[in-house]
Amino acid sequence: MARILKQTPSISEDIKNAGHILIIKLRYIGDSVWLLPFLENLKLNIPKAKLSVLINEGTDAFFYNCPHVDRVIPFPRKKIKSKPFGIFKLISFIKELRSSKPDVIIELTEGDRAALMSFLSGAKIRIGYRNEEHWRQRLYTHNISSKTDTKHMIDYHLDALREIGLNIYNTSIKINVDSKALGSLKEKMSSVFHNDNRKKLLVHPGARGYLRQWGHENFAYLCDAMSDECRIFLIAGANEESILNDVVKHMKTQPEACRADLSLHEFAALCEMSDLFIGNDSGPIHIAAAKTFVVGIYGPTLPDLVSPWTDRKLIFFDKSNFPCRPCEQDKCYNSRFKACLENIKPDDVVSGIIELLKKL
Repeated sequence: MARILKQTPSISEDIKNAGHILIIKLRYIGDSVWLLPFLENLKLNIPKAKLSVLINEGTDAFFYNCPHVDRVIPFPRKKIKSKPFGIFKLISFIKELRSSKPDVIIELTEGDRAALMSFLSGAKIRIGYRNEEHWRQRLYTHNISSKTDTKHMIDYHLDALREIGLNIYNTSIKINVDSKALGSLKEKMSSVFHNDNRKKLLVHPGARGYLRQWGHENFAYLCDAMSDECRIFLIAGANEESILNDVVKHMKTQPEACRADLSLHEFAALCEMSDLFIGNDSGPIHIAAAKTFVVGIYGPTLPDLVSPWTDRKLIFFDKSNFPCRPCEQDKCYNSRFKACLENIKPDDVVSGIIELLKKL
């Protein structure tokens, strides 16, 4: 039977004496970025421990040059989900995980697969959340009782350290940009390294889910409205090139650059060189928030829980009382399709950005 951490204060000393601590977080890019403050504070509390991170392949970029992480273990999610040999790949992966011999696992995913891997890892101490009655709770040796529906996910994760009895030293997100990323960005977008009197606006119109996308025409209108006084850089992920094409098709002006082939490190470098990032509720805005001022367009989700973790932000969010929000994001259940986003008017966003730029 798993125990509640508050009832076992000795767990703090057990973890402080651990030689190898493994953190599991199998989610998306934004969730991975949110994990960085947790890792920093854990390492500051237990500097002698080897700290490993098990993270979904494709969301692991910023952990390799994170000074608080000793080993990155990418989880080959797509290969393991493939049929018919995925189960054999999962078994092989778990064997490799056991060979790393973690003493402590802190599982932050709240998913069945991650809980099962935690149990099969061989770790004597396995810590996970207890927010509902679920069979996977029995796979942990200790439970965290924090609630996610009242606080930001970063604070939610830091609660795990607080309940263990560790200190919180710093809550900011730090993403390192090295010379290699700057060099490769310069090869792809040399003009961004040139300065004039205009602000550099980085616009990202994509999002993982369609229900989070404000709309191609809205972003095109925004780019046109800002093009006289700002330099517009349009950016998207590798699978979002069609979104960029649609935005450009609806524009009356032309962006200074338009790219859908940047690595996450190059994107972070671009954010560092930009004056302002504008985008939907998606992973890139959380990367950008560590580097520059961000403007977010939020609809299906609640900004209090998932907005960029920074004071340098302007969030557009329609506060109408939609009964379907927070949204499951599988389909729109509102009587008016995507009303939570449709209610955010381009002219209001443009006016807000113009006022913001006067202060930057």
